[in-house]
Amino acid sequence: MSTYVPDGTDGDGRPRHLCGPSEEMASVHDLVERAGAQLDPGLLGAAAESLAASFHCGTLYQGEHFWPIQNSIQQTVLGRASGGAATEIRQFCSGGLYGVMLADALLEAGWAGDYAMVTGGDSFFYFDRHEYATSPATEGSLMGDSAFCVVMNRHRGFARVLSSAARSHNPSAGMMRSRTDHGQDDPVFPTLSDWIARWEGYEHRRPGAVADNAMASFQLAVETVVECYRRAGLEPEEIDHFAPSFIEPSYVTETLAKQVALRTPAGLRPFGARFGHLTVSDFCVNLSYLMNNRIVKVGDLVLLFAAGNFVNSAAMLVRIEEEATLPFNVAM
Repeated sequence: MSTYVPDGTDGDGRPRHLCGPSEEMASVHDLVERAGAQLDPGLLGAAAESLAASFHCGTLYQGEHFWPIQNSIQQTVLGRASGGAATEIRQFCSGGLYGVMLADALLEAGWAGDYAMVTGGDSFFYFDRHEYATSPATEGSLMGDSAFCVVMNRHRGFARVLSSAARSHNPSAGMMRSRTDHGQDDPVFPTLSDWIARWEGYEHRRPGAVADNAMASFQLAVETVVECYRRAGLEPEEIDHFAPSFIEPSYVTETLAKQVALRTPAGLRPFGARFGHLTVSDFCVNLSYLMNNRIVKVGDLVLLFAAGNFVNSAAMLVRIEEEATLPFNVAM
């Protein structure tokens, strides 16, 4: 597993791209390529020879590609013109974990090939990230640019997936739509003011529905996490670490941890806050922090969680099988 954020930090250790002009931002494809280049070439070569499938996930706009982005990424990272099935996932910020879930499931199901690859990333140049984060309407996270590349093997790895769970709260997705009849949205990419107008319009048409959806989707996230560890036959006190995405406001994930009776490692959130909310890459940052700082030990159970605007929630329980240093271009 490899994670990449754009080079360069300021005096506080924050990536320069959080304050840089949009025209200087790298594309998603470039970021994923840099993440893949940090992996062992021998591993990539083995994966290319026996690839079952690859998945790519992003949150919204994927830059210079219209369709199909994953075929191009697969060829670039693996260096082969042909590989396993290439699929793109759109699940907002939970897409990274969705991709790993699907990759693990198809390997367990016995698809031809011993490897699967998952990539993801985002380049937030389509509206001002600071305006988004400070808007009272969005209560949003400061979005950061990033990419990741995960190569999974059917037989071994530094961590093993024990269980997973995912749920969606469809009415919450309805708040983001430009149409009220569930028809095809306006293909023009929305500005931040467009997003806000959609939410406010939804609340105007259905007074109190936004708050109701927020509570319902949060409860669904709680149920997703609980289902994940119970599916593995475990109780919350048996889970060593809970690693949720860096969702703002911070009390949201803090409340989630309390509701599911799990513990978040000290120092994890301050570390992640340096980069902003890395959307689909957050779970990779979390695991890199835990592994590279030797916070986890062999045999530990780590429960990862990601939410796509709390429309989609994903939870995955992994057991650490061996010590590993995970490629991340930022010093721990």
